[in-house]
Amino acid sequence: TGAEDLRIGWSLSKSYLSALARIVLARGDIGSLDDRVIDYVPALRDGAYHRATIRHVLNMATGATFDEDYLDQSSDINRMGRVLAVGGRMDGFAAALTETFAAPGTDWQYVSIDTHVLGMVIRAATGRSIPDLLGERIITPLGVERAPYFLTDGTGTAFALGGLNGTTRDFARFGQMFLQGGSWNGSQIVPRDWVIASTTASAPTGPDEYGYGYQWWMPPDARPREYLGRGIYGQYLYINEGAGVVIALTAADPMFRESAV
Repeated sequence: TGAEDLRIGWSLSKSYLSALARIVLARGDIGSLDDRVIDYVPALRDGAYHRATIRHVLNMATGATFDEDYLDQSSDINRMGRVLAVGGRMDGFAAALTETFAAPGTDWQYVSIDTHVLGMVIRAATGRSIPDLLGERIITPLGVERAPYFLTDGTGTAFALGGLNGTTRDFARFGQMFLQGGSWNGSQIVPRDWVIASTTASAPTGPDEYGYGYQWWMPPDARPREYLGRGIYGQYLYINEGAGVVIALTAADPMFRESAV
């Protein structure tokens, strides 16, 4: 591929949706991060998210049972992938999840469908699609080199948890905006308080695990203000504010489960 090609970001997309959530909150469409998701999306009332708040979804601490094993063809993540591939409804898939393994806020588990639920809340709160909102509030103000696009399900709903396609330089542009405290060309795109809050470990992860904020990761040995977004198959957006460094990497790495040597 070349530098101008659009590449799928996979779970780098989650960090974009986190930034959009704060913008929607600032506009008053969402009242509080501690609002329940079912207050915005009643279709989730009878499922695994009936007690979860928006903060729980951002932290991936909802307690929803979801098997994220990419190498197991019967896992929830692969069942979800098949729903997307055959033109099904992602909203329906999320609403059909009923089991929980912990009370919301008490345990952390990486659950990609949590991010889709966040997208459902944003869509319900604003009455607009994720691509339209993201384009208006983040993509256009950043002045990207190539217009990105999302994969969608069969109803045209954006695959917001992993379907954003952009150039590597434009992923780096988003990271540079975070390095600059949410500012770009003199305009505050993402509130600075969210840049700090979302990239600070706040989820109930274990002591030897990566830290997790609001859809961003912190390495176990992280320096102050060092964090990253990452996606399966080798997608990374690494930011070290102290060193003034942003590194964007896009890849198609079939050995993504192998440890580096």
